[in-house]
Amino acid sequence: EYPKEVPYNKATSMVIEIILERGVSRVSGGKRLMINVPMDFLINKALESLDPQKLIIEVIEPQISIGDILYKQLVSSIDKYTQKGVLFSMNEKCFSNNRMKSLFEKMHIISVDVDRLDSKVVQNVKIGKKQLLILKIQDDKDYKKAIQYGDLMQGLYLEGPIPLGESQTAPYLKSTLFRLIKQVYTAKSPKELAELIAMDVGMTAKVLRFVNSAYYSPLTEIKSIEQACAIMGLKALRNFVLALAMNDQMSTENLDMWKKSLLRAIIAQKIAEIISPKYESEAYLIGLFSLIDEILNVDKITFISEIKIGQDVIDGYTGRNQTLKKILDYSIELEELSQASINEQNGSEDNIIANLEESTGIKKQRLLDIIKYAFDTVEAILKV
Repeated sequence: EYPKEVPYNKATSMVIEIILERGVSRVSGGKRLMINVPMDFLINKALESLDPQKLIIEVIEPQISIGDILYKQLVSSIDKYTQKGVLFSMNEKCFSNNRMKSLFEKMHIISVDVDRLDSKVVQNVKIGKKQLLILKIQDDKDYKKAIQYGDLMQGLYLEGPIPLGESQTAPYLKSTLFRLIKQVYTAKSPKELAELIAMDVGMTAKVLRFVNSAYYSPLTEIKSIEQACAIMGLKALRNFVLALAMNDQMSTENLDMWKKSLLRAIIAQKIAEIISPKYESEAYLIGLFSLIDEILNVDKITFISEIKIGQDVIDGYTGRNQTLKKILDYSIELEELSQASINEQNGSEDNIIANLEESTGIKKQRLLDIIKYAFDTVEAILKV
């Protein structure tokens, strides 16, 4: 749902975040995608997260006044993106602004509303060897007028908006984003950022979705967030974090689900270390995403399949991989034991621990240590 009275810079940030999460090809059907970008936003690193070969930037009026120094930076950004394969577009109404008018030669497409279409506009576009995009074609009369001149056309007469379908962008904790922003330029390797990202189910989902978009198309299954971050590299991770930093619309303060997910992930990983070390990474992910259906109101298997984190994780949820399924079951049981009730050591919790000791082969005290470690880790993260 599009927010009301949202500034253009904010709207651009929100659109970029949704595109990053869904993937350019899924949104655009494999064709180029045109997005509105205020002129002053062109120096924002968040744009570098998008595939330049799939992008058309429609430059719109700036949201702040532009001085000579900033203008030179903006021109330099246009040149840089053009070299990478981005196409640029601008509406002819913008040429009333002298700063905008001076960018005419750098545009590939000039757009004009059909009711403003005249021979002078057409002549200027054709002389400049630009493509002409005619907008807001509402009826047959508009279409017959546009078809004489336009290279590209848009309007409800041709086709209305097509919903992409119900979609949820994964919510994350603001504290996670703040920690990433703090560390993003001091990190020496993707692994340092991966450790922070892996503590947040929403942020992990975003990174995995992005890495599995057509922009990266990894050849092998991704089995850990560290692997995903390594594929992206530090520069892409920095741009990705900056894109999120521009838009906190999707962040969440629902600590309950987030805390449960992280507890299960840590517990599952610790159990796997003992009973099945080869599944340590998968165990963490199966715990982390165990509540994603409730967090996002999605089908868990479909979601996990879309972000392509490895068949073993899916098999753990469906039961085809009994080892991972059991590890998840154990972690859920342990997560549901509150720290207070463990400290009290009443009969009910004693029975659960005794049953788990028999099922897992892990001694009671080791199980209690795992729970305490998981709770302490999560609480420490929440206090940062």
